[in-house]
Amino acid sequence: MWWDEIADEILKRKRGAERQVVATGITPSGAIHIGNLRETLIADAVCNALRERGAEAELIYVADTFDPLRRLYPFLRKEFEEHVGKPLSEIPDPEGCHASYAEHFLLPFLEAVERLGIEMKVFKADEMYKKGMYVEAIKQALSHRKRIINIIKEVTGRELPPNWSPFNAICAECGRMNTTTVLKYDLKGERVRYKCECGCEGFADFRGGGKLTWRVDWAARWKILSVTVEPFGKDHASAGGSYDTGKRISEEIYEYEAPFPIPFEHVLLRVDGKVEAMSSSRGTNIPVGEMLDVVPPEVLKFLLLRKRPMRHIEFDPALLVNLVDEYEREVAPIGKGIAAQIPFRHFVTLVQVARNDFNELLKVIKRSGYALTGEEEEIEEIRRKAEYASNWLRKFAPETAKFEVQHALPAVSLTEGQKNALKMLASEIRAGKVQTAEEYHNKIYDVASAVGIPAKDVFKAVYLALLGKDSGPRAGWLLASLSREFLVKRFEEAASA
Repeated sequence: MWWDEIADEILKRKRGAERQVVATGITPSGAIHIGNLRETLIADAVCNALRERGAEAELIYVADTFDPLRRLYPFLRKEFEEHVGKPLSEIPDPEGCHASYAEHFLLPFLEAVERLGIEMKVFKADEMYKKGMYVEAIKQALSHRKRIINIIKEVTGRELPPNWSPFNAICAECGRMNTTTVLKYDLKGERVRYKCECGCEGFADFRGGGKLTWRVDWAARWKILSVTVEPFGKDHASAGGSYDTGKRISEEIYEYEAPFPIPFEHVLLRVDGKVEAMSSSRGTNIPVGEMLDVVPPEVLKFLLLRKRPMRHIEFDPALLVNLVDEYEREVAPIGKGIAAQIPFRHFVTLVQVARNDFNELLKVIKRSGYALTGEEEEIEEIRRKAEYASNWLRKFAPETAKFEVQHALPAVSLTEGQKNALKMLASEIRAGKVQTAEEYHNKIYDVASAVGIPAKDVFKAVYLALLGKDSGPRAGWLLASLSREFLVKRFEEAASA
């Protein structure tokens, strides 16, 4: 697998026999989505591959909770405009349910990661700064400010202003860090003097009074946490990008070898024919926890790990059934016992026939030919898989995947050939000549041949009579899940209408 190849390459480095620290992380500016999760899963897969090769390896996650709120995102209320420029950890939760803005988006993600079975040590940037973990790195950055300016210019071609500082102070008055200018720095006193656009002048301590700019912060973090491996989005890996800058700063300012890079492509979201990269700030995403309500952890991992990191993933939640089909066909069935025997796509049919009534669902499963034992574990496995199917129908399924078995014969118009086919099909069902989904499927073709019309017209007649629409789920599964008495009565009614 690709993660084995990466692990082998990492261990070829001169530090290959030493402890490996694989880092991942994100700025919790919005819902942490499955596009962000790809980075964490890549890191976890490589970390596990390193361990399998006998290396001592640790997975860490750095949440950039001390980053400022960049702008008023579309999902925020207008009054949050006053918090733009303030650290995410110091801003109130937009919904009032967590201690801060940062925790509102970070904690659900960490809970989802736990559901995925990923073990990692979590660092929060605001706590790291406030505990003084960055103090020495800040001193070095300020001491070598001109060298850093030259590095950034050489790598990116950007000219920085003469008063540029690698340390952004937080204003004690307005709480912003994007409106301050560092005037002087005192390395011995471990503080800077700043002036803010709000009119305030004061001192900002190296312990929580501000933070390093992004490219310097990233390089400093590598040394502080002894990072040796890190995946990151391809935009950071481009020539002149954050990694190239960070590598120079890490090795020339902090005298620390930059981590082994694992760049990866975006996860693209397709909705209503439009394809775009997922974004926390724009709100175009699927949060990890929401996705885990629709598919089990193993399927989500399959989606995000089956392609090599530098291949993009295009995901259409409306076609999720196809992905689950692929997983159950190529990897393993979802669930245990009877739940494992029933394909996910069939569960999508069964829960709709049962109208989301679980007791009715068990009856429908029995009618479909599955021998239930009634054991508690078996029932819970069925309930779990049924919930995934129901959640997908509610959240992501297209209208074409949804149906409702009609209590009364719908007002439909059938040809004589279709009526004859339904009459014959009712006779065959009454005689007990069909039982299983496969037998029902084959019988439709037999009836079509006998009455001399195309099979597609018989399928259409079946759907119209039962659902009031000319298409639906696999007909064999649908018919096997309904009682024979109901089918006989409905088809005879349709045939004589």
